[in-house]
Amino acid sequence: MDTYKSNEETVYCNIDTVFAKLSNPECFRSLVNNENIPADMKQRMSEVEFTSDSIAFNTAPVGKVVLQIVEKVQPSKIVMAATSFPLPFQAEINLEKAAENETKLLVEFKIELNIMLRAMAAKPLGDGVKKMAQMLAMLPYDRL
Repeated sequence: MDTYKSNEETVYCNIDTVFAKLSNPECFRSLVNNENIPADMKQRMSEVEFTSDSIAFNTAPVGKVVLQIVEKVQPSKIVMAATSFPLPFQAEINLEKAAENETKLLVEFKIELNIMLRAMAAKPLGDGVKKMAQMLAMLPYDRL
């Protein structure tokens, strides 16, 4: 299995709040109507489907991707697995308390790729995991 890791990001919120919000994706629906969120992010968020344990979105050229929470270790880890993706794929969010209102966040993508796909997908996956961690670090957890 291939693993792609993000850089460690800092979330300026306590670990328990960050874990509670990330382990219930339905909380993110409110971002669509949040006036402090940039318009382009609101547009992307409006195209995402949230439930209490999954996130679904469309991506080219794959189509609809559904990430289902398959493991939670409070307050340090959330694992989501793709339930509608052509290849076995997991996104793991790791949290670590850095201070009372500061949490370190690291995202890992784990996917099984053959040699040919690995050569084509390594850069987009590496970039994608970094962007996901950056986006998660910027979210207003205390206002969700």
